Amino acid sequence: MSSKKVIIHRREGLEQIENYPHVNSRTGKVLYQKELTTEPETGMMIEMIRYPKGCMIPSHTHHCGHGIYVLRGTLVTSEGNFKPGDYVWFDEGTVMTHGAGDEEDVDILFITNKKLDMNYL
Repeated sequence: MSSKKVIIHRREGLEQIENYPHVNSRTGKVLYQKELTTEPETGMMIEMIRYPKGCMIPSHTHHCGHGIYVLRGTLVTSEGNFKPGDYVWFDEGTVMTHGAGDEEDVDILFITNKKLDMNYL
């Protein structure tokens, strides 16, 4: 048996993302996020996030780069709108907004290159 770690998340568990509510500290709105993996040495992280319709994260930056892969719905960002299968990367320090428009929820994979922090402007 290998000493290497394998992390598995089955679709059934991911479809129950409402079991992982998170209240945004700036807006007070509830979104849902489930951590899929975090690398202890670098802080790199992958999460599945659901932004309910109308849930936008206001203008902010991070001290890490991060990518967003759209699974379902339309991701609304300061760089435009993105559909399922689209991917957008924000370099460290980029000023951004992102979330769901008023029409539908959006599910994403959120990937960081190191430990995530939140800096509202």
